[in-house]
Amino acid sequence: MRLLFCCSAAAILIPRLCAPPGETDGLKDLILRFRSAPIELQVRGLLSLVEQGQTKGHLDEKALIEECFQRAAGAQRDLPLEMIGSAITEDPDYLVVRASRQGLDRLSLQSWAVRLMLPRDKAKARELFALMALPPYRRLSCADRLMDDPDRYYEALEGLLKIAFSAKDRADGLHLALIRAELSKVTSPFQLEPVVKRLTALDWTSAEYAQIVPAIGASLSNLRVDDRTFSAVARTLYGLIPRVEEFGLRARAAGVAADPIALGIRQFLAAHFPAERCADTAAAPKPPPEGVRMLPKPSHPQFEDESLPEVANYFNYKLRFAAYLPSTDLPPLVPEQMKPAKLLGGMEAKKLYWSNERQITLLAKQLLWVPTQDRHFTDQERATADWQRRAAEYRQAINDYRRTEGQPAESYFLHKVGLTMALWGLMPEGPVRVEVLTDVVRLLAGTDKYEVGLDLWVLGARDVLERARRGRLDRTVAPEVLEALRQSGDDVLALLAATPSYL
Repeated sequence: MRLLFCCSAAAILIPRLCAPPGETDGLKDLILRFRSAPIELQVRGLLSLVEQGQTKGHLDEKALIEECFQRAAGAQRDLPLEMIGSAITEDPDYLVVRASRQGLDRLSLQSWAVRLMLPRDKAKARELFALMALPPYRRLSCADRLMDDPDRYYEALEGLLKIAFSAKDRADGLHLALIRAELSKVTSPFQLEPVVKRLTALDWTSAEYAQIVPAIGASLSNLRVDDRTFSAVARTLYGLIPRVEEFGLRARAAGVAADPIALGIRQFLAAHFPAERCADTAAAPKPPPEGVRMLPKPSHPQFEDESLPEVANYFNYKLRFAAYLPSTDLPPLVPEQMKPAKLLGGMEAKKLYWSNERQITLLAKQLLWVPTQDRHFTDQERATADWQRRAAEYRQAINDYRRTEGQPAESYFLHKVGLTMALWGLMPEGPVRVEVLTDVVRLLAGTDKYEVGLDLWVLGARDVLERARRGRLDRTVAPEVLEALRQSGDDVLALLAATPSYL
């Protein structure tokens, strides 16, 4: 990833908009601030101005939105990520997911621009959507824990389907042509699940269901993906299968046969269960340790054959029957079809890199809780020399915390920011509290945004702002924190401090 700042070359390629004389000085100042920021924050700030009505009557909003759409193509991250399984808050992958979900990626920003364009120029919104490339399916290994989340793309698609087509367009089937085109692009369950979710949220006529159902069925039948992708979205009765099942039931209620969807589910499952599988998703369950007694599994008429995976049982005992989804019964899936051709590796466990974790944890407990008593220190107790000594030791431990070999830069950065601000929140008013705040601002300003990635760096800065709100009844950021950020010497920190409601 690379960090892109607005520069004279970019300004030549995408001309800046000139505000009319009636524009307020405050709006001019905000626009100038945003235009000097990294691309992601620039686009986010300008689109926020449009969404909040600040630019109405002062700027050519359609031109500004289109400019933001084009600039968003230079964002470091292409789309948000999602975690497969669970993780603790210190997990490096969890931090990456949190950062990616701030809406600073290319797909989220361009989707936002399309949705803002819709009420202003429907034809232009459709044109921009056609330019908003859907990232290709990224094949995962069994060690991978992060998957792509293209839902923002389909959020824009849903907006178009709601209002972008006139009555004549709909009579000509243009909206259905768009749906079929999007479904034909689907190459992963990560894509099919959100598009079906969006389609299910809309109302369709019988004639429209009759065209959409076969397209969904064809997408299901043609999907061929790795096991990590398959298992994350379709191996259980969560995710893809209930999504397409619900759409099929709605179609059937409208008088349209859902056979293509039922058959597509069967072909999708039949193709993936006997393929190469990951050891942690396809291996037989281990017997309980000696002496451990397991409770019997309650019987359920839909899951009678324990030799089959759960979702295959669900197909056999419910989805394949004419009384439920298709118009005629489909053949069941048999155990011989479910055996993996080969078991591959398992998911990689991420190491938590804290060089002096035990020391920091022990010191933190000594600052929070009164020894032998189940309560926090009072303000008066935190003013004692003994508590101040422990706080100094904790601060020194944080300052001594260094990035260890193999530790991701973002993990080290976000941990250190959080630890320092936790100490700031505990410190009573006084010179030492100011010094701790100086520590964290210096860390933010001195961290290479290129190395950790802009969205991760912004996450660290936002963590500072959020911690500075805690304990304040009006939920505003403590004034001394905003002032410290303004005086940091870092233009982006100063921007975040000056425009928190936009960024």
